[in-house]
Amino acid sequence: MKLEHDVRMHGASNRFLIHVGADEPSLFLDKLQGADGLLLVQSDKDSDAFMRIFNADGSEAQQCGNGLRCVALHLVRSKLVKSNHVLIRTLSGFHTCVVRTDCNEVEVTLTVPKKKHNQHPDFPHLVYVDMGNPNAVYWTGDDPLELREKLGKLIATHPICPQGINVHFARREGEQYATCASFERGVGNTHASGTGGASVFVASGKEGPFYVSSIGGTLTYHYNNNGEVVMSGPASYE
Repeated sequence: MKLEHDVRMHGASNRFLIHVGADEPSLFLDKLQGADGLLLVQSDKDSDAFMRIFNADGSEAQQCGNGLRCVALHLVRSKLVKSNHVLIRTLSGFHTCVVRTDCNEVEVTLTVPKKKHNQHPDFPHLVYVDMGNPNAVYWTGDDPLELREKLGKLIATHPICPQGINVHFARREGEQYATCASFERGVGNTHASGTGGASVFVASGKEGPFYVSSIGGTLTYHYNNNGEVVMSGPASYE
């Protein structure tokens, strides 16, 4: 990695402060200026980069799909890696990212999801999806944004999930399409969630391509031959 530097980016309007070099989040969390999270990027002996993820409240997360796209694009654009294929490690494992510099689109291999229907005492129909981080999908026929305002914080911080959970209110718009509104632990309402969209895709029971739209835009999902979820979507500098 070259000299330490900061950059501000967003993936489908999910906003991040990215710092390349240092490994002390307390130095940067007060500089978020409304960003959803902080991404610390360091050299790594087993990959092109190690990405640590911190929510706006300072808590550390295991995974961030939109953040992976942003960091991968920046590593390629700034020539910190020489290929458009980037391997990034997070606390949830290794992720292959393929950057299309002609349109600032990035394809990211996430993980093999784990889906289960837990019996939440108040919301028994939630679908829980482990994407390297904890997610819950709430299917609705109503406006996902309105339902998020009513139930987002309540579910995300419910005592049954002592570490918190990302909750995604999703409405089916067709066989291969859904709209989604996300409330993320440690952040609150977000314009998009990469792993949230992945969770909606998994919970749909469909094969790809599957499209999940939020305020920030549309992300595309499919499974690869290993059963891993692959996400495609934009990344941009602010």
